[in-house]
Amino acid sequence: MRREIIPRGAPLAYTPQRVDQVDLSGGGTQAIVSNVAPSYMPTYDPGAPYANADGQVASPNVDLTEEAIQQLVARYTFAANARVVTAYDQMVKSLLDIKA
Repeated sequence: MRREIIPRGAPLAYTPQRVDQVDLSGGGTQAIVSNVAPSYMPTYDPGAPYANADGQVASPNVDLTEEAIQQLVARYTFAANARVVTAYDQMVKSLLDIKA
C-alpha cells in the first residue's frame, strides 16, 4: 500500500511550469507552456504542519540552479538581440546618409 505524500485537508502543492521557445517556420518564435511532472518531490520535514504520518511533505519540483542558469541565458540572449537591432539601425542610417 502506497502512502500519500499530501495528507487530506492540506493545500495543494505548487505546480511548476516549463516554458519552451520553439522556432516557427515563417520566422519568429512561439512559447509552449507545460506542467512539470511530477509537480512535487517528497521531502522529509516531520515538524511541518502538513506532514504525513511518515514526516513527508510535498515540496515543489523546481531546480533552482537550472532556473538561475535559464534566467542568465535569457538575459544575455536578449542583450545580444538588442545589439543586433541597434547595429541594423546604424547600418540603415549610414546607408541613407550615403545615398543622400
